[in-house]
Amino acid sequence: MKIITLTLHIDVEEAQTIISFIDELKTVLVANYGEEIQENHRANTVITDGQSRYLEGKMNNII
Repeated sequence: MKIITLTLHIDVEEAQTIISFIDELKTVLVANYGEEIQENHRANTVITDGQSRYLEGKMNNII
């Protein structure tokens, strides 16, 4: 197991660098794994009976 230590005292410039890096990382991950991530999300999403009835009603209004 790898332990990561976070430094909590950073300046604004360092914070902006980290945010930029995370944005770029997200872009690359979505470009390479977006479809798989969406499929996994759909597979792991639980829809309650109430939500299911609501969605069915919405679909019936569309059709």
